[in-house]
Amino acid sequence: MVTASVITWTTPFIRWEAQDVGPTEVIAENVAVDCEPRVLVLPNEYLIMQRKSRSNGRRRGSRRRGRSERVGGRVSAGPPNFVPTMALGHNFRFTSGASGVNALPITRAMLLNLYTMATTTSLQSRIITAIKLKRVRMWGEPNALAGAPSSIVLEWVGTQAPSTLHSDTAIGIRPAFIQAKPPSDGSERWWSISGNNETEILMKLSSIGTGVVVDVQAEIRFADDEAAVAGEAGTPVSSSLGKVYYNYLDGFASKLLAPMGGVSVLP
Repeated sequence: MVTASVITWTTPFIRWEAQDVGPTEVIAENVAVDCEPRVLVLPNEYLIMQRKSRSNGRRRGSRRRGRSERVGGRVSAGPPNFVPTMALGHNFRFTSGASGVNALPITRAMLLNLYTMATTTSLQSRIITAIKLKRVRMWGEPNALAGAPSSIVLEWVGTQAPSTLHSDTAIGIRPAFIQAKPPSDGSERWWSISGNNETEILMKLSSIGTGVVVDVQAEIRFADDEAAVAGEAGTPVSSSLGKVYYNYLDGFASKLLAPMGGVSVLP
């Protein structure tokens, strides 16, 4: 024999009533789902347990909120910690001004030289001293109707992993499109840092025709204690002192993939 409560409700418009009915052995009676009033008799112990469960949940939630403001088991009286190193993600866009280009190599040094400042009229210094590839996208121009299909190719060629080809073909009015991330186990995903293995080729671009668009999505870090690092050698003497320039994806010496977006391009 247990002490129970009577709960009455009406569906679909729910009306709850509760009252103590003293000792009873009835657990549930005449339970139905319609528009008639029904009675459900539950032990009071069940209702007490439900109230305790809800109360404990509220207390656990408040403890979790409190912990977010604690440091080392004590409430922090000062501001939270932060990372002062400047970091950002950026999408560089380039377009091809030539056709029939194959196996065009892109090295770590070329990525580091994408954004420089003219420290003299003939010398560029890097602003980017650490960069990491996140994604590369390519669009190939569609041929004229009834023209032959044309393809674009991206090949990951970093170390620690086999080379991987990505290719797509433009047919009719449909452009070719490639979207590829660096292999998860290859060096293409590693940070490129000034002075460290800058000559390593990370990818090669092939079947590049006029009008091909290449997006390079990257993560960039600006170290606060980094000394000036010279950019690509052989830049022209017509640079404006103190001006910031975007460089070609394949480097100033090659100049096949030019920056887009109305930015200042290395002259």
